[in-house]
Amino acid sequence: MGNNPKISIIVPVYNAEKYLDGCIRSIYDQTFTDYEIILVNDGSTDQSAQICKRYRDADSRITYIEKENGGAGSARNAGMQAAKGRYLAFPDADDSFEPEMYEALYRLADSGDYDMVFSGVKYYRQTDGGVVYDREQNIEAVSFHSTEDCRRHIMTFFPTTTIFDVPWNKLYKRSVAVENQIVFPDIRRCQDATFNIDFFNCIQSAASLDQAYYRYMENTTADVQRKFPKDYIDIVVFYYTHLMGILRSWGVYGGEIQSHYDSTFTLAVYSCADRFDNPLWGLNKAEQRAYIEEILDRKEVADFLPDAQVREDVKPVYEILLKKDTDAVIRLHNKEKRKEKLRQNQLLMKLYRKLKG
Repeated sequence: MGNNPKISIIVPVYNAEKYLDGCIRSIYDQTFTDYEIILVNDGSTDQSAQICKRYRDADSRITYIEKENGGAGSARNAGMQAAKGRYLAFPDADDSFEPEMYEALYRLADSGDYDMVFSGVKYYRQTDGGVVYDREQNIEAVSFHSTEDCRRHIMTFFPTTTIFDVPWNKLYKRSVAVENQIVFPDIRRCQDATFNIDFFNCIQSAASLDQAYYRYMENTTADVQRKFPKDYIDIVVFYYTHLMGILRSWGVYGGEIQSHYDSTFTLAVYSCADRFDNPLWGLNKAEQRAYIEEILDRKEVADFLPDAQVREDVKPVYEILLKKDTDAVIRLHNKEKRKEKLRQNQLLMKLYRKLKG
């Protein structure tokens, strides 16, 4: 490998001592080897720094960057500044991937000099009994070779919001990011999705693989609660206003595309209201209701809802928001909590049967 590797693998690291070895080993296990690894320690307070330095001292392909805590987006920006690769990759420090992932993605990227390529995802959950495979999210293998085709067929590329929002199952051509000054915004949530739509706004070609290579470890409920600030609705409004503005500028905001993104905005707003009982916030019952009501009364939400075109499966949530029904938010929240508890029990039984067998 010369001074310019084909892929720069940028790993944001924050208090990841339990998982970091596994992530780096997953990179080492790749059949593709022409890469550099950039480990960005985002103000960790555990042993993450020592782990990073140990790998850096043993491998000349590794660059170590240390910075004050600013979130995964700022860590990725720091890594991008140091990157030399033709393509950028952004795995999370607590995840892993199939051994052939980067070889398959780079082969596809190189075959058409694509600006962006990506694949599907396998989801895992950490339970009390261990790690359990949960589900797989795949996509169609397609390719487009013009800006117009990429924009016209955005729903072919991104049939689910999850596939669109995340950076870790993709390769991005570094020159596109550099020439268009695309960076992760300084916000604590939705920074990945904002980066993606800004990047997609500038590409001339893209392609996907119908394989799920990335192994994503889903957070526990407690981890998710820690990640969401009380002002998350501000971030949701910022992101979807930005996203819908870009889609309108492309002239594609209508029909299936509008239905998809109106539905995801609606669900995102409900998701904000649904966090009213986050134990980390310590809200009493009256404060929980006031928190929900503040979201339902939000001007941007009230302006959006009357003309929204949502899918049938989103209609129940849509009606709750449209009617500003605080009691219905609480009832649905409690119902979903019971369903999630049942789902966790099913996963545990699945693991038990696997171990017993």
